[in-house]
Amino acid sequence: MNILLAFKAEPDLGMLSEADWQTAAQGNSGPTPELMRVTMGNDEQGAAELMLQAKEHNPLLSLSAIAIGDERAIPLLRHLAALGFTHRSLVTGAPDVRFAPALVAHQIAKRVNDEAISLVLLGSQSSEGQNGQTGWLLAEMLGWPCLGGVTGLEADPQTGGFTAQCDTLSQRCQWRLSGSAVLIVQNRGQMALRVPGMRARLAAANATVDRVAFCDCRAPALSCTALTRPASQRAGEIIAADSARESAQRLWETYLSRRMR
Repeated sequence: MNILLAFKAEPDLGMLSEADWQTAAQGNSGPTPELMRVTMGNDEQGAAELMLQAKEHNPLLSLSAIAIGDERAIPLLRHLAALGFTHRSLVTGAPDVRFAPALVAHQIAKRVNDEAISLVLLGSQSSEGQNGQTGWLLAEMLGWPCLGGVTGLEADPQTGGFTAQCDTLSQRCQWRLSGSAVLIVQNRGQMALRVPGMRARLAAANATVDRVAFCDCRAPALSCTALTRPASQRAGEIIAADSARESAQRLWETYLSRRMR
């Protein structure tokens, strides 16, 4: 059985300073992503780790990965090759797809149909568009069921099926999968992608990455016209008093005494 990890090679926005964001907010161009290194999203790294854990239980699984980006994404795919992903593909020549989830879903669906993929894992949203629509649009295109908030995946070598765990803020569910499905992984920090050893890295230093041309379709695409940085401030109350004793007394009366009771 062949399962696929799909991700976009995203620029590492954490490398931008506060001054870069303020400069970008003054115009419509935004930061230049071509000058930044690319990385896998946190959710996609969790999805890759779930696939590796599933392969440990069922060695017959074949792990594949597809990325949408440019040549900067090749080290990411070779990193996955060092971890045990046998097939790697890179969709090149793509236009600006940050706010075009339908175009991204179309590229993944084409690969699924061409390679007979049985299970697709991808992240809940990208760090740029953050629309959270790609996985659901992909499931609609393929006609497959879709599970969101996936935090666990177990493979059953006897039946060839899977058990997916989905977490929300109020409950935890387990689903048994006997057929094809799209799994949207949400990593809240409980999953970390393992690091390959030096020998595996050297063996995958020149691993083959298949280049796939971007398949254009007539799905409408949106373009970014402006950037705004939302203000995030923590609520608080300043205690002003003439002395430290009076300040401590007010802190006790207004806050601590109610919590102690």
